[in-house]
Amino acid sequence: MGWKSSSLVPWFLLLLSLNVLDISFTNPSREANPLTLLSWAQIGILPSACIKIGLVLLFGILCAITRKVTSQTDWNIAARLMRGILIALVAFYTFVVTWNMILWS
Repeated sequence: MGWKSSSLVPWFLLLLSLNVLDISFTNPSREANPLTLLSWAQIGILPSACIKIGLVLLFGILCAITRKVTSQTDWNIAARLMRGILIALVAFYTFVVTWNMILWS
């Protein structure tokens, strides 16, 4: 995936940085997501954070592999689908990071 050949790269990098910010600004005493709380109770906060970042990186690898193995026509369809998923995730994490920063202060 080259910088100029795909518009997925900026969205992916934005999602990755928002994910790191989400982990950085999460206040464990005010966490409302029951799945996150269960995950923290079962495996701990640090392993949960590593898994969360790992899933974003796995999605990036999936995008890169899809680009390599598809034809141009199929890639256009797949890129639109992946871009839509990335935009939805970026919007969600923007809300989450904003909310966490409000609660942090």
